[in-house]
Amino acid sequence: MTAADFVDVVEGRRAVHEIRRDARHVAWLAERPARAGHVIVATVARIDGVFDLSPEANAALWVFVHEVGRSMRERLPCQRVCVSVIGWVVRHAHVHLVPTDAAGQVPGLDGPPLPPAEMAAIAARIRAAP
Repeated sequence: MTAADFVDVVEGRRAVHEIRRDARHVAWLAERPARAGHVIVATVARIDGVFDLSPEANAALWVFVHEVGRSMRERLPCQRVCVSVIGWVVRHAHVHLVPTDAAGQVPGLDGPPLPPAEMAAIAARIRAAP
């Protein structure tokens, strides 16, 4: 999907299996799920990514995500609901919720280790005051 597809979903021009909606968010089943029951939660407002949301809008998004994720865990045959925020391909703030029963059912985040000096330099850049 593209950001334009997300706008079409939000505005009701694209048929999806909608799960929940409020004035600021919409949740629907992913058309190409990582696992059955994979849900996408997006903001109604077209915002580039989650870190572009105001603190208040960010908090509201996570309250909505929490409600949908708990509903998934209670109603689907899964032990956990994994959360992913990628934010690269689709330039519209959104969160993926994937029901899982075991490790390895969603892509991992493990890469090769970095040299200690590189780790220290990266940590220092992130810690620096804006």
